[in-house]
Amino acid sequence: MRGGSARRPARAGHSRRRAIFSLAGAAPSNSNAQPWQVEVAGGAVRDRLADALLRAHAEQRLSVDFPYSKDMYPQTHQARRAEFGAQLYGALGIGLDDHAARAAYDAESLRFYGAPHVAFLFVTGDGGPRLAADVGAYMQTLLLAMTAYGVDSCLQGLLSFYADTIRAQLGITTGKLLVGISFGYADDAAPVNQITTGRATLETTTAFHGRHSGGLP
Repeated sequence: MRGGSARRPARAGHSRRRAIFSLAGAAPSNSNAQPWQVEVAGGAVRDRLADALLRAHAEQRLSVDFPYSKDMYPQTHQARRAEFGAQLYGALGIGLDDHAARAAYDAESLRFYGAPHVAFLFVTGDGGPRLAADVGAYMQTLLLAMTAYGVDSCLQGLLSFYADTIRAQLGITTGKLLVGISFGYADDAAPVNQITTGRATLETTTAFHGRHSGGLP
C-alpha cells in the first residue's frame, strides 16, 4: 500500500475490478456471516458523488455511523498520528499552522485524490463492533487483492463522515458506512507518494506466551 494519495485518472478495467472484488469475497468471516456490503462507484456516478460530497463538506453536513473522537486515541497512538501528519504535510509543502491549505487538501480527498474508482464498505446487520471486525478482515483482503492485481489504493476515513450523502447518492437504505477506499494507479511523480509510513516494533505490539520451541520452522 502506498503511504500517499495522488492518483492518475487511468481506470482499472472492468474484468480486473471483478477479479479483485471476487478475491476479496474470500475473506474470513466469523460463522461465515459475511456482513459486508460493498458499493463501487466510477464514471459519471463517481463524479456526481464527488460534487455532492464537496457540497456537504461546504455546508458542514456531517453524518457519521461510527462515533469518532480524537480522544479515542491514547497518547501512544496520538504520537504515531502526529508523526505521519508531519510526513504527509511536509511532502505536500503545507505548514503545520496553514489551516487553509489543510482544508483545501481535505476537499481534494472528497474528490478521491483523482482516483477513477471508489469503494464504500458498509457493515450490515446491527452494525456492531463484532460485525465491523469481519468487515475489517474483508477490507484488508480487498487491499491485498488490489496490490496483487497491480492496483493502488488509499483508505479514506474522511469519507465515512458523510454517510448520509453517500447513501442518498447511491440509493442505499441499509448498512453503516465504515470506510471508503479510492483506487486506481498511483502518480509516481507526486511527492506524497514517496512517503513510507513506519510501524511499531514487534516487541511493542506482540507478546508470545508459553513455550514456542518446535512446531513451525
